[in-house]
Amino acid sequence: MTTSDLLEVWREAMRAAELAARLAQVAADKAEQADLNAAGAEEVATLAEQLAAAATAAAAGARAAANHARGLAVDAGGGDERAADDDRSSTLAAEGAGRDWYQAVEADARKRDADDERRGD
Repeated sequence: MTTSDLLEVWREAMRAAELAARLAQVAADKAEQADLNAAGAEEVATLAEQLAAAATAAAAGARAAANHARGLAVDAGGGDERAADDDRSSTLAAEGAGRDWYQAVEADARKRDADDERRGD
């Protein structure tokens, strides 16, 4: 083997080592991103569970108000209008609170997505 051949083999070995180092860095970056994605997915799952609980509670409140209103309508040809108005108001308040909570969670998710986009994730 000549000196030129040895030099060429050395250069190839150096290129291979540099490529291996770059690949190792890419793998480390991807592993870190996967960890962040897993944490984000867990947070989204938690928020989804909270949303489901809030929606269930709102639906139960709406059903109770509807049942009560129906009972009032059946009793005495229309029943107590004030009680029906109170039920309507509480139902609307529960709906508003649920909507506000949902919109806040949605805005937070959009912000995280935008932050991820800016970081190039």
